[in-house]
Amino acid sequence: MGLFDKISEAFEKKECVFCGKEIGILGKKKLEDGVMCKDCVSLLSPWFTDRKNSTVAEIDAQLAYREQNRKELESFHPTCEYGDRMSQFIIDEPNRRFIVLPNKNTNIAEYNPDIISFDQVSEIKLDMTYNSTEEKFKQPDGQRVSFNPPKYEHTFMFYVKVTTTHPYAHSHSCQLNSTGLKVHTAGPKMSRSFRLDALEDLRRFLEYFPPRTMQENYQVEKEMDDCYFYANMGDEICRAIMRG
Repeated sequence: MGLFDKISEAFEKKECVFCGKEIGILGKKKLEDGVMCKDCVSLLSPWFTDRKNSTVAEIDAQLAYREQNRKELESFHPTCEYGDRMSQFIIDEPNRRFIVLPNKNTNIAEYNPDIISFDQVSEIKLDMTYNSTEEKFKQPDGQRVSFNPPKYEHTFMFYVKVTTTHPYAHSHSCQLNSTGLKVHTAGPKMSRSFRLDALEDLRRFLEYFPPRTMQENYQVEKEMDDCYFYANMGDEICRAIMRG
């Protein structure tokens, strides 16, 4: 097949193999042996990531499962919920299962979250990303220079990572805080450890280099409280599912 033929094929309108809707180049979602429209793709599991390597038969089976999942949500009885503005973990403790919503305003019926059994969870853990940057001030000539002592801004994002044996919802990183949590310090650059150790490192750092004023102390205490709020939330989510 020549280049012109490939271009022509790319722009050729085709029908969705599931609903029969005619789709152009922008709405064409490829499968291993066919194409589907974006509306049908939206019906797949929110955690599913292997569409392009799936066959029409495999996707057809998943769509059937998704309709069954929608019906089972009617008998899902929440007994406890975890989450702030981002990922919402809703747990049905007597039936040992849970669902995850991307945020608290999500319509459950429309989103159709996968019902995941506790027994399907192969790993669940609290995780965190961390970044530290030096803050500088601008002089009258426009040059940016360091404070004395130096000041640093530490940014934290918290996640609960879930890996399962579920046939379609294999793994997902569930974000807990909507924006990066900032902690500001003054003093030398902090040498951090990996992952959650960084938060404890920062707490110990503040013991050696405490804020110099009451206002700075109040700000840092609030910033650290915000970080521990999400760290504790993630820990509670993991424990609730593991002990179930």
